[in-house]
Amino acid sequence: MIGQFRGFAVVASVALAGILATSNAGAFDAEQRGQLRDTNECERCDLAEAKLKDLDLQGAKLARADLVDADLKGTNLTGADLSGTDLRRADLEKATLTGANMVGANGAGVDMEKSVADRVDLSGSDFRNADMGESSMVSALFVEADLGGVDLKRSDLTGADMRAVRLERANLERATMRGVNLSQADLSRAELDRADLTGADLSSAVLKNAQFKRANLTDANLSEADLSGAVLKRANLSGANLEGVRGLKARQLEDACGNEKTRLPDSKFVLAACR
Repeated sequence: MIGQFRGFAVVASVALAGILATSNAGAFDAEQRGQLRDTNECERCDLAEAKLKDLDLQGAKLARADLVDADLKGTNLTGADLSGTDLRRADLEKATLTGANMVGANGAGVDMEKSVADRVDLSGSDFRNADMGESSMVSALFVEADLGGVDLKRSDLTGADMRAVRLERANLERATMRGVNLSQADLSRAELDRADLTGADLSSAVLKNAQFKRANLTDANLSEADLSGAVLKRANLSGANLEGVRGLKARQLEDACGNEKTRLPDSKFVLAACR
């Protein structure tokens, strides 16, 4: 009987300790959320799963904070410091991130659909499999970022700097990418159907098995790019530079078109004139 009582006491003590730990953790999180609201500053804070929807956090200092699974939908983070933050699976749908510093952030699986993030700096960040569809990211910085599997369908990336970015299997269908710098980027198996790449720099990029059906590549620089298996059906290559490209076969250009300013690798390649 005594042994049974002692066993019950141990179990009860463990359960009580768990309840207290949970309660203390919740209070700690609430305190840090309050700190953020009061001071607009919470660097290295534990804000995992925090409810921060529709708040005005313009210029907030959140460097290296834990925002895993946080709800930031519709929140104003204009000019915020989110460098090194953990944003995995966070909800940033329709958030405003104009000019935000997200250098080195971990945003794997984050939802940034329909966000406004012009001039955001995502250099060196990890946003694999993120949803950034229909977002405005004009003049954004993505230098050496990992965006493998990202969804950027119908997004506006005009003038973005995406040098050496990883975009394997990315969905860039119908994206506006005029003047984008994608030199040395990896776009293997990426979807770029109907994308507007007018004046884009794709020099030395890896474009293996990428889809460019009906893409606008007018005046694009594709020199030294790897086009092995790339699909260029009905792509507009007017004024494009294809000198020194690797892996390109004549049949890949059979349904594409260009003009007298298009620079082909050599005389064996033939390109129909665009109408």
